[in-house]
Amino acid sequence: MAKKVTMLAAVVTVALATAAGCGGDGDSPNEPSPVCSYTIAPSNRSFGSDGGTADVTVTTAANCSWTTTGVPDWISVTAGATGNGPGTVAYSVAANAAATARNATLTIGGQAHAVAQDARLPAACSYTISPESAAYSKDAATGTLAISAPASCNWSAVSNSSWLTVTTGAQGSGPGTISYGVARNLETAERSGSIVVAGRTFIVRQSGDGGACTYAVTPVTFQPCMPGGTLTATITTQASCSWTAASDAPWLDVASSGSGNGTAVISMRYSDNYDAPRSGIVMVRWPTPTAGQNLHVAQAGGVYAVSRSAISMAAGGGAATFDVIQQSQPNTCGGATQDRCVWTAQSDVPWITITSSMPRMGDSPVSFAVTANDAASPRVGRITVRDKVVVVTQSGR
Repeated sequence: MAKKVTMLAAVVTVALATAAGCGGDGDSPNEPSPVCSYTIAPSNRSFGSDGGTADVTVTTAANCSWTTTGVPDWISVTAGATGNGPGTVAYSVAANAAATARNATLTIGGQAHAVAQDARLPAACSYTISPESAAYSKDAATGTLAISAPASCNWSAVSNSSWLTVTTGAQGSGPGTISYGVARNLETAERSGSIVVAGRTFIVRQSGDGGACTYAVTPVTFQPCMPGGTLTATITTQASCSWTAASDAPWLDVASSGSGNGTAVISMRYSDNYDAPRSGIVMVRWPTPTAGQNLHVAQAGGVYAVSRSAISMAAGGGAATFDVIQQSQPNTCGGATQDRCVWTAQSDVPWITITSSMPRMGDSPVSFAVTANDAASPRVGRITVRDKVVVVTQSGR
């Protein structure tokens, strides 16, 4: 009986142990691996030719691992070559000394991160020349000028005058020397030319042959009356001798080209003048130091007076007049009756109306009308005739 009880207990123990091992409500000790997904940001970066640094953020589950691959030799991963869970990949891009751009794609956790880098731009070209000008006598001569520029910068030298020629150094790059020749000047006048090198201008001046030019201008004084018109003067010189003409007054201009060679007629225009007399100068010059002739133009004008400088009007308004007296200056321009000055009367307020026709010539009255003043306060207006002013005062109601 005791042996039977012992065997029964053993069977129960084994059964309980088997039941516990078969699962029931407990978890399995061999769980399956999770499915990992990855996202990165940003997906691309661009760099200038000088390079730089950047970070890429990796987002994934805590127990998901990842690596960074596809790294070229010009990119260095400084952190995050491998990782587990969320993290950051840091990298630096070396400077690009090449004249072509370059690109790479890093793979981080199976995701693509594009890297683009610009090419190195060529050095900016700048140029200087020395000297910037030269002067020669009438005789033939040679000379040189130096150009400074970075070694990779090209340039060319071109003359704009047939008598000034580039003999060596018409093209080059970097620092260099340009040689040129100056032909003998057979003309009497001084001349100038230039050589343009990489946008810089080298100026050459050459004296004339003996200064044989002689000049004469006639007439040199003019006294026109008030109406505008045209004046002429004659300049006499040798055929190859040059000259210029320019005015110093806005109302007086040179109607011809303003420059020429040899004997010519200089034509000058002037505008009307019915104000005070005025004067201007046309400056005739030729290419020797301080040489030239001034043409003096003194244009007549007018002087004016009014018979009344102040007029009072009642509040009810009405009409009134005043006289304008004028005379030309000099009076030889006024004619036998001194009636050549032209003038206009103008009001500066709307309640004064000039009723005389305008413009007028010579001595003449000015008629005007004043509207009624319905305000309690007096008012003041002005009538202007050239440089004269008549003040009109109207009382209030």
